[in-house]
Amino acid sequence: MVPYARRVLAGITIPQQLLIASAVTYGAVFALLLEYGRSGLGIGEGFFVAVILAAAATSPALGALAGLGALFLYELAIHEQTGLAWSDFDDAPALVRLASYVAAGVVTGFLARRLRLMLAQSLFALEELADIAYGRVDWASLESGRTQDRSPDRV
Repeated sequence: MVPYARRVLAGITIPQQLLIASAVTYGAVFALLLEYGRSGLGIGEGFFVAVILAAAATSPALGALAGLGALFLYELAIHEQTGLAWSDFDDAPALVRLASYVAAGVVTGFLARRLRLMLAQSLFALEELADIAYGRVDWASLESGRTQDRSPDRV
């Protein structure tokens, strides 16, 4: 079973793995809210993990969208008995949750995108440094070969 899972995961990129983990987390937190959801348990905070995973794999805009999705699922779960209405989204706790989830998604998406850009730039610089180093090694070996050719011991 483990070798099969490793083979499957080897074919999936890291951003895809993050999105899969995010979807699983959304589902798990939603299910927990449906089953045990009541005030004071903090189960809804689990949506932060899902939002951060989704934002880390994508961008700030999609991170904000992940935050909106988290709020929708939260409100859907806690209003399971009464049904969901537009008025459920304009009360203070919902607006605070919306700001928190969206902010977490935007900031994580921004930082993840910036980190990917910095990594790409550092790999480019590393490649240039490697080219310079190999060039110096080639020149040094060429110079040592010329010196050996001119040495009187070779005659």
